[in-house]
Amino acid sequence: MLETKEFPDEADSSVKNILLMGATGYIGGALCRKLSQTQDFAVLALVRPSRDIQAIKPFCKEIIYSQEEQFSQKYVEKVIRKHDVKTVINLAWHMPPESTKEAQFAKDRIALEAALHATSEVSPDIHVIATSGNFSLVTADGGRITETPPHTGSRKLEYLAWIELLVNVNLMKDELIEEYISKGGNASIVYPSSVYGSSPTRGSIWDFAIQQFITGKPHQGYQPFPPDFMTAWIHVEDLANCYIAAARKGSKGGHYLAAAENLSISQMATLFAEAAQVKFQAPIFENKDNVVFDDSYTREVLQLEWKYKAADDVKAWVERIKELGTYFLEDV
Repeated sequence: MLETKEFPDEADSSVKNILLMGATGYIGGALCRKLSQTQDFAVLALVRPSRDIQAIKPFCKEIIYSQEEQFSQKYVEKVIRKHDVKTVINLAWHMPPESTKEAQFAKDRIALEAALHATSEVSPDIHVIATSGNFSLVTADGGRITETPPHTGSRKLEYLAWIELLVNVNLMKDELIEEYISKGGNASIVYPSSVYGSSPTRGSIWDFAIQQFITGKPHQGYQPFPPDFMTAWIHVEDLANCYIAAARKGSKGGHYLAAAENLSISQMATLFAEAAQVKFQAPIFENKDNVVFDDSYTREVLQLEWKYKAADDVKAWVERIKELGTYFLEDV
């Protein structure tokens, strides 16, 4: 049974209000839960009228429904002023995805620009933490990947074609943020790698994708997962800690990569299959592009230590997928 947290009075200056956009999503739910365990932050969740808020309710000081399905700058600004918000974290992602990057970007930029421009209207001291992804940092050169953004126009590795929409939309949003920062805006970017683990709200895209890789068969109309490749993985609880550290110690123009473990898709699939006790013959993986994600700078500047290891925690991930009713490996 969840305990109800006693939230501090508005006048308590030791506790800073964080406005969280996208709180009902996978990462958002885990971040709400983790923030509720801190002594220095309180969560104000700004949610769309149609969203189910039951899973995050115990973790939030207040849940604020947007007046419209899309977040407007005017309304975000009103919320920031009323609640003396010190940090805005944007995790909002339009769902279900649109069919083109242009259409998806047109939807996603609304929440992002509302956060950026609303905060700049209120105070230059309000920090906006935006979200991108580790694949936005990968170029055709491969090699060591850090939090440093690639130069504009960099070619991408061919295997990223399967998530071309996601990568391109993130890059387009990153350009908006970089432009905002270049004009003096107080913002930073967190780059989550492939996220796994249990969140109180819903599952991750990887819940489905890793099972697809194991089966190698179409499921519910979707084609099997693409060929094997190297990525990095971060447990959703560790990722939540990264956002919190960015809120505490992050700086204007900061770029932070959360990439705890370098594992290929087949390596993670092997761990998953073992935990699920299903047969799986992993392909032989060759890291031909020598891709290695290195988040040592992020860990140093934000004073972070990753607590979770995939080998130790993948079983709990499998069990959570079963709880959500999205497990489909029985027939493997």
